[in-house]
Amino acid sequence: MSGALVTVCVPARNHARHLGAALASALTQDVDGLELLVGDDASTDATGAVVAALRDPRVRYLRHPRALGVAANRNSLLAVARGRYVAWLDADDELLPGALAGRLELLEQLPEVAIAHGDFDVIDEHGAALPAWPPPLAGDLIERSRDAFGELICANEFTTSTVIVRRSAQLAAGGFEPRIGRSSTDWHGWLRVALRGDVAYSAAPVARYRQHAGTITRRTVPGGERLRCDVAVVGDILRAAGAPHALRARARAALAAKALLHAGDAYTSGRRGAGARAIALAARLAPGAARGAAVALLAATVRGDDAACHRLSRVVLARLAERLGGTRAGRKLSDRIAVDPDWSAQLETIAATVGRVVPAGAHVAAVTKWDPTLLALAGRRGRNFPDRALLPDGYPPDGATAVAHLEALRGDGVTHLVLPSASFWWLEHYRELDLHLAHTAGTAWRDEQVAIFDLGARP
Repeated sequence: MSGALVTVCVPARNHARHLGAALASALTQDVDGLELLVGDDASTDATGAVVAALRDPRVRYLRHPRALGVAANRNSLLAVARGRYVAWLDADDELLPGALAGRLELLEQLPEVAIAHGDFDVIDEHGAALPAWPPPLAGDLIERSRDAFGELICANEFTTSTVIVRRSAQLAAGGFEPRIGRSSTDWHGWLRVALRGDVAYSAAPVARYRQHAGTITRRTVPGGERLRCDVAVVGDILRAAGAPHALRARARAALAAKALLHAGDAYTSGRRGAGARAIALAARLAPGAARGAAVALLAATVRGDDAACHRLSRVVLARLAERLGGTRAGRKLSDRIAVDPDWSAQLETIAATVGRVVPAGAHVAAVTKWDPTLLALAGRRGRNFPDRALLPDGYPPDGATAVAHLEALRGDGVTHLVLPSASFWWLEHYRELDLHLAHTAGTAWRDEQVAIFDLGARP
């Protein structure tokens, strides 16, 4: 197929369970001149059999005798692709119907556009829909190379399975860089392409992005590997691009914000040491924004002061958002830390109720999305529900897990469970938890603002 228009490249390692759906989604695209190229990175499952069962002349299969890693595997596919364009598709994702045709037409008509990406639907490991993620952009957009690069260096707005790129542009950019690490090599590659041409975005979803325990993100985020790879990406790209001082400062501020958010994630998971290291990294990346607050935040982290950690991290994040002013990353960070005055007033009322209803010596579990403000205002000792030191993913996968987690906390001395109105959805979503509370706990208080359950009382 020497005259292929587009090659769909699918790097695969031990994803036979989802690979068939991924390949079918590519082969059913209404596009003439389609080639499908699968790179099997020494899989030990049935990946080869899944490909062989297709018996489609448009499919080519490349197997590596030993695992190369995702970046090198992608490069091996890029090297032998025949299409003028390359569409990247991870082996556990799927293209939506019509995902390629419209963007290929745009790329054919606009030679200045080097790369196109788009929005996506989120699904779980079984293919069921999950809540949508906030899209990177509000609508269709074509950004000039310089503008797109300035946004992309602050945050990776590309999801790999939505990307179509001119093969010539990606080859000129150098493909993907394995030395970055297991994570973020795709971001590194998109940045290099964005330096060579304009970027197009489609607001209509073009892929299904699958969330499951085996993704690179799930394997690299908790321990900080993803953050370290991001730092390597930005450092390498800024050196190669000869970026001006203002752009370097924004990129470092964005990395510092990622480090602080990672610190908060580590802290609420019970990993204070990892949180402290991430705070120190943020201070090195953006010392002007951190100033004295970083030292105080480090001290609060070490001593386990939830309220001080929450307050001081918001102070530094607000300073970083100012340094990211005018960028999409800055607006998203500002939105993330914005305080709703109406909710703050309601929280004070809820805290007063908790202080009145819950005994002073109680041990409270609060469903407040790991925000310690309610317990601090109420003057009650407590912990988060879920406790991410015991349930690292935070949200239980099902009602039975939620019940088991509650019982683990009850066994550890928790006497009361508090749900402010913003968390009432827990009792609707996790019906088993609602029924369990009805049969094993007393309702100490319930109104339109808060539900308080006494775990030691009879229902």
